[in-house]
Amino acid sequence: MVNAVANKLMDLDDVTYVGKCIGEHTIDLRVETIVKDNVVLLDLLEEIKGMDGVKDVVWSEIVSVVGRKISIPVSIIDKI
Repeated sequence: MVNAVANKLMDLDDVTYVGKCIGEHTIDLRVETIVKDNVVLLDLLEEIKGMDGVKDVVWSEIVSVVGRKISIPVSIIDKI
């Protein structure tokens, strides 16, 4: 069912990324989207909530990027 929902989400024009998640027992997918404004966001959230197989939608927004590394540090690559 998760794959079917993920594929439906990828079909939406506003969706730019869908990934499967583990860790939080109530979250199976992470979706990234770019929307014009809150009205479009709310409409998109309602559309997703109405999809078969979707029990809930949790919204979050990045408000500030703290930092981003250009590449993976060699010390990490050496460990794997």
